[in-house]
Amino acid sequence: MSKSKDAPDSDREGRDSLLQLTVMVSGRSDPAEVLAYAVERGWLDADGNITPAGMELEKALSDQSGTRSAFRGT
Repeated sequence: MSKSKDAPDSDREGRDSLLQLTVMVSGRSDPAEVLAYAVERGWLDADGNITPAGMELEKALSDQSGTRSAFRGT
């Protein structure tokens, strides 16, 4: 995962978002298991860098940030 430390801030933020999502959907908390889960799904590569598929997923997640409150029951 050494390359991810040298990644631009936007890549690092996208990677962090994907890892947070991975924790939620996988139910895992061990960092190695979370990383492995994201790699298995093609969101990160073996070095822990965000993949094109991971970028697409992160963009889709960030595009939805303004819509969350619309679905809350009041």
